[in-house]
Amino acid sequence: MTREWLRRVSDASAVAGGVAWVGLAVTEVLGPVDAILAFAMLVLVPLGVGLADAPRRDGSRTRWYHGAVAFQPAAAISGVASLVVAQGITATLLAVPWFVLTALVAGFGLWRLLQRGPWPLSELTLDAGLVYVAVGGGALLLDRAGVSLFFEPILITLTAVHFHYAGFALPVVAGLAGRAAAGDHLGRTRRVTTGIIAVGPGIIATGITAAALQIPFAGPVEFTSVAFFTTAVALFSIAVLVDVLPGRESRLQQLFVGTASLAVTASMGFAVCYGLARWTGGTYFGIHAQAFTPMVRYHGQLNAFGFALLALVGWRLAPPVSTARAPGIPFSRLAGGRRIGRDFLDRRGHATDAPASGMMASVDDYAWDAFDPDDVAPLVRRFYEHSGEYLLSVEPDWNRPWGSLVPVYRLFATRMEQLTLPLSTVASEAALRGTVAGVDGPDDHAGSRAWIRSNAHATDGDDRMTYVATYGRYVADGTAYLRATFPLPGANLTGLLRVENTDSDAGGLRLSSYAAPGNADDAGLYLVVGGFGVRLPLDETLVVEPVVSGRGDASAVTAVHEIRLLGHRVVTLDYNVELAPEHSG
Repeated sequence: MTREWLRRVSDASAVAGGVAWVGLAVTEVLGPVDAILAFAMLVLVPLGVGLADAPRRDGSRTRWYHGAVAFQPAAAISGVASLVVAQGITATLLAVPWFVLTALVAGFGLWRLLQRGPWPLSELTLDAGLVYVAVGGGALLLDRAGVSLFFEPILITLTAVHFHYAGFALPVVAGLAGRAAAGDHLGRTRRVTTGIIAVGPGIIATGITAAALQIPFAGPVEFTSVAFFTTAVALFSIAVLVDVLPGRESRLQQLFVGTASLAVTASMGFAVCYGLARWTGGTYFGIHAQAFTPMVRYHGQLNAFGFALLALVGWRLAPPVSTARAPGIPFSRLAGGRRIGRDFLDRRGHATDAPASGMMASVDDYAWDAFDPDDVAPLVRRFYEHSGEYLLSVEPDWNRPWGSLVPVYRLFATRMEQLTLPLSTVASEAALRGTVAGVDGPDDHAGSRAWIRSNAHATDGDDRMTYVATYGRYVADGTAYLRATFPLPGANLTGLLRVENTDSDAGGLRLSSYAAPGNADDAGLYLVVGGFGVRLPLDETLVVEPVVSGRGDASAVTAVHEIRLLGHRVVTLDYNVELAPEHSG
C-alpha cells in the first residue's frame, strides 16, 4: 500500500461518512447528543487518523495503522447502529467494533510515541489524541450497555462525546498546528497551552469524577478544572491565529483553521458557563446545570462543525510535515538470557577470529559535517581504535536520590552480569580491563566488534563492574553515529551516539545520545525487543580528551560519562584511562 492509497481510503471514508450523517440528520433518527457522537465516528476520526499517518523509512506502515484505516468504515457503521437501537445486549454488541477500532487507533498512537519518545511536544500532543479516543470508545460501550458506574447516566454519554472531541480532535489539531508553527510572537503561550491540551481531557475527567463522588470541595474542583482547560484552549487558538496561520500559503486553509480557532474560543465560553452552573446551581446566559439542550446546541455543535470539522479539513488541504525523525530505525535483535557475563559472545557463538582492536575500526570512518577526524588528538584516536589495550579507573558521582537506589539496581545488574554501574570508586587492582573481539551477530545491525570490560576477576564488592557491548557504525541522513548494543535478557539496550568534536581545542571526541532540536535525528537510547526500539527518557554523553602531563606530553585520556533522566542528572562517571602495562612499552 502506498501512502496516497491509504490517505484516499481515509478521505473517502470521511466523505462517505459525511453523506451518511446528513441522511441521519435529515431523518432525525438520532437525538442531538448521539448525532454529534455519530459525526465523530463517521467523519472526524477517519480525517484525524489520516492526518496522523507515520510511514516508516521504507514506506511501510505499522499494522496498527493498517488495521485502523481498514476497519474504520465498518466499525463506524456498527457504532452508529448501536446509537439507533435501545440500550441493551444488541446495542452493546454493535458498539464493540467501534471500541476495537478506537483501541487500534490508540495502539497506533502508542506505537508512534514509544519509537520516537515524548519529543517534540507537537507530536506528543497528537499521540495523546490518538490514545484518548479509546476512552471514548469504552464510554460508548458502557453507555450502550446501560452501565453508568457511579455517574449520572448522561455523563457516560457525554464522556463518549468528550473524548471524541476534546480528547481526540482537539489534541490532533493542536499537534498539527505545532508542526506548522512559523512565528514566535506567542511561542511560549502556544507551547504551554499545547501541553495543557495534551493532558486536558484527564483534567476535566478528574473534576467530573470529584463531583460524582461528592468529595469535599468537588464543585470548585470541577469548575477550576474546566476553567483552567478552557482558558488554555482559548489562548492556544489566539496563538494559532497570531503565530501559525500567517505562515501558511493556502488562503483556504487560513480561512478554515482561522474560523475553527474562533469557533472553539466561543465554545469554551459556553463550557465555562456550564461548569459554573454545576458548581453554583445558577443560570448563566440561559445555561444551567440541567441545560443539556442549550449545551448541545451551542457548545456541542460549535465544537463539531465550527471547530473540529473545519480544523481537520483545513489541515488536510495542506498537511504540515513533521520535523521529527521518521520511524523505522533498523535495530539488532541481539538478546541474551538471564545471565549475560563476559563469556556471552562465546556462549552464543557470536565471537569470531576477525581482527578487531577497538570500538571503532578507524575514527576516520565517522567523518561528517559536525565531526572532523583530523581534529582528534592522537591519544584519543588511539583509545577508540585500540580500546582493548586500556585500564579504566572510575569515580562515580551519584545525584540525589539515585545514589540511594543504586544498591537495589546492582542486585539485579550483578546477577545479570551486565551494566553494573559502580557504587564506589573503581581503581588500582580493581580497574576495569577490556578485551575486544570480532562479532558475527544475529543480523547486520549488531556491529562487527565487541568491547568487553570487567573487573569481576579482581573484586566482588561494590566496585564490581561488567559491561558487554557490540559496536558498529551507523549513518542516517548524513549523520554518523557509533552504535553500541548491550544485550539484556530477551532484549538489548542500543545507544545511537552521535559523533562530534568537542568545543575545546584539546582534540577531544564527544559521543551524544541527545537528539537534534525537534527530535530530528536518530540519536538516543533505545530498549529494543524483537527489533522494535522504544526510545527511553534517558540521555548520555561521553567526552574523551587527552590529559597533558607535567612534561607537556599527552600521557593518558580522561572520559566523562554523564547520564540524565528527563534532563535531570543521574550520575557522572569520571574515568581515568591508561594503557595497560603490557601495552605501554
